[in-house]
Amino acid sequence: MNSYERVIAALLHKPTDCVPVIPVMLMQGAAELGLDLSTYFSRGAYLAQGQMRLLEKFGHDAVLGVPHVVEDITAFGAALIVYENGPPAPGSMVIHSYEEVGRLRVPDPASSPMLAETLTAIEQLAHHLKGEVPILGACIAPFSLPSMLMGTERWMELLFLEAASVRDPLLDHMLDVTTQFCATWANMQLSAGADAIVLADGMASAAVLTRQQFIDFALPTLRAVVPRIQGPVIHEGVGHLQPMLDLLADVGLVGVMLTNDDDLARAKALVGDRLALIGNLNNVEMRRWTAEEMELHAQAALAQGAPGGGFILANQGPEIPLGTSDAAIHAMVLAAHGWRS
Repeated sequence: MNSYERVIAALLHKPTDCVPVIPVMLMQGAAELGLDLSTYFSRGAYLAQGQMRLLEKFGHDAVLGVPHVVEDITAFGAALIVYENGPPAPGSMVIHSYEEVGRLRVPDPASSPMLAETLTAIEQLAHHLKGEVPILGACIAPFSLPSMLMGTERWMELLFLEAASVRDPLLDHMLDVTTQFCATWANMQLSAGADAIVLADGMASAAVLTRQQFIDFALPTLRAVVPRIQGPVIHEGVGHLQPMLDLLADVGLVGVMLTNDDDLARAKALVGDRLALIGNLNNVEMRRWTAEEMELHAQAALAQGAPGGGFILANQGPEIPLGTSDAAIHAMVLAAHGWRS
């Protein structure tokens, strides 16, 4: 099996020759090319080259077509702060008052030079790897995107503190805009050559919402956006998802990325073959792990998640931090490729 066949088989709960493994490395390609992060993120060609260098180095089972999902906000006119040794962050909010919510319109993703470069990266990766290695795109999920446009505190105030008469019209408009944008941007990535889309939904996990709040607010947006995306969709909650995992199994997703706080064996019992599980190595702690420690943690995750198929070994979201040793990443890949259930 090649990596594409292996990952697709795992997502469909079909037999694989070994467990696929996806160490999510978004920044490490810069070092492979000898570039600083600001330069690396500025060109799709650099991103594609960096991903192919990492693939050659580690032999894992997917490449990433996006530099970081924070870039989505640039289509709305927001600026980014690019750090020397870490992922970018929003540099400004584009919504400062509730009055501005009503004026928000769906932007053209291609109007952002950064998103246009991402499409170039995906196109170049597809030229070299299509059908051999899966190419993953990504979007900020519609429910979580508002927190990056108006700030997490203001978004949560709107959701939980405002009267329904104030909240509901604003919420309906905001989520309609973000849902349309997310679907359009995801489909542009698929048209450029991505094989699947990861929805990064950091506001929709049990770290933020109760199960009932998830049902009331986040679940409807997922049900609205997933059918509009013309390819496989993977949900990444960033926080733990076990309390709402059974609900995610009926949305139309092919997989879900879990965290170290999610019990893989329990998760498998909850969703059966309705969802592939992806995860769940602790990306915060692995920066300090030796290769031997990575091996132990990887084997523990494999023992819970791999039996019966439908499992891809990966780090929990969003990405493996800089400073994680090459030896540890190699150990992660070797553990998965050597696993036999």
